[in-house]
Amino acid sequence: IGGGTSKVGDPTGKDESRLLLNDEMIKKNTDGISEVFKKFLTFGDADPTDAIMVNNDDWLNSLKYLEFLRDYGTYFTINRMMSFESVKQRMEREAPFSFLEFNYMILQAYDFLELSRRHNAKLQLGGSDQWGNMISGVELGRRVDSTQ
Repeated sequence: IGGGTSKVGDPTGKDESRLLLNDEMIKKNTDGISEVFKKFLTFGDADPTDAIMVNNDDWLNSLKYLEFLRDYGTYFTINRMMSFESVKQRMEREAPFSFLEFNYMILQAYDFLELSRRHNAKLQLGGSDQWGNMISGVELGRRVDSTQ
């Protein structure tokens, strides 16, 4: 669940910056999303096939910004980020694209790295608009931890 990344806001498909959500609104949204997933998956630890649900705020909220930039910033280039379709569309429409929103891509990539480290995650699912972000997470894991 994206409790941490929702503090930044996904810029995909938007012509303007998303409104920043307060903690109460984020909690309401993550609770709602959790309930949707519970309709389709069994969560728990009673069975090896049970799903787990984690909130990326658990690791993103405690990041130290300078350490994070130093440790992971070198794995991302502005050139590559500018090649993502979602970014190109915003730029072509001359819609404002804040530094905060630009960081969403890096945080989502780091999120997958953490899921891989903590829970051995190997697969991400998402809409086609998230493709660049998902690929960035896979590439970050490959570069930092040599995961396949």
